[in-house]
Amino acid sequence: MKCEQIFYKLEVIFFSCIILAFIGLLDNVYAFFHDQDAQNTKFIEESKKIIESLFNQVNNASANYQNDLDKLNLSINDNNNNLTIINKNQEYIDNLKEIISSAKSATVQQEYKSLLNNYIVSVESEMESYSWYNEYLLTGNLTENNLSMDLLSKAYNYETQAINEYKKLKSQ
Repeated sequence: MKCEQIFYKLEVIFFSCIILAFIGLLDNVYAFFHDQDAQNTKFIEESKKIIESLFNQVNNASANYQNDLDKLNLSINDNNNNLTIINKNQEYIDNLKEIISSAKSATVQQEYKSLLNNYIVSVESEMESYSWYNEYLLTGNLTENNLSMDLLSKAYNYETQAINEYKKLKSQ
C-alpha cells in the first residue's frame, strides 16, 4: 500500500510536470506568434511610410519643377527658351532618378510590392517622356512629341493604379 501511495504521488508529479511543460509550450507558441504579429504590423507601418515618403518626394519634385517653369514664363519655339526648358526638364529627370534609385532599394511588405513597382514604372515613364519631349524641342519632330505624350499617358495610368492600390491597402 505504501508503494502504491508513492507510485500515485509520482504519477501526480509526473502528470503535473507534463501539464506544466505543455502550458509553458503553449505560452512560448503564443509569444512567438504574438511577436510575429507585432513584427508584421511594424513592417506594414514601415512599408506605408516608405510609400508615403516616395509619393511626397515625387510630388515635391514635381511642384518645384512646375514652380520653376512658371517663374520663367517661357514660350516654346524660341531656341533660347527651348534650351532653358530642356535644362529644367533634365534637372527634373535627374531629381526623379535619385528618388527612384532610393525607391528601388527599399524593402516593403509583399502586399506593397506591386504598388511600389507600379509607382516606379510611372515615374520612369514620366522621365522617359520628358527625355523625348527634350528631343522634340531640339528637333521639332512631332513623332518625338507623340512618344512623349504616350509615355506621359502610361505614367498617369501606372500612377493611378499605384494610388488606387495604396488607398485599398490603407483602408484594410
